[in-house]
Amino acid sequence: MALTNPNRNIWDVTSASSGLELIPLKKAKGNLKSISITNQHSSTATTVSLYLDDGDGDADSDIFLAGPISIPGGVTLELDNVSFDNDIYALKITTLSGGYPLSIIAR
Repeated sequence: MALTNPNRNIWDVTSASSGLELIPLKKAKGNLKSISITNQHSSTATTVSLYLDDGDGDADSDIFLAGPISIPGGVTLELDNVSFDNDIYALKITTLSGGYPLSIIAR
């Protein structure tokens, strides 16, 4: 994965990854309006899961915002109303398979 500009909540994901931390716990970045995930591959779908992690190491306590969901090649998934308490949760993504790169923008 390449972090294009994590200080501005912009990421490029270039390979499959599990539990990739987009916004770490307690970084005062949970006040989001939307997240877009674009599959830049021309034809291959990518399966992603976007979730909140409380950091206790128990996957049963994760809160899924989306997924697992397949994003077709050339398609953008837009999620609205995604604010969360960043004092309690980190924002993470898992990419399971498919086309890359993915562009992620959180606003």
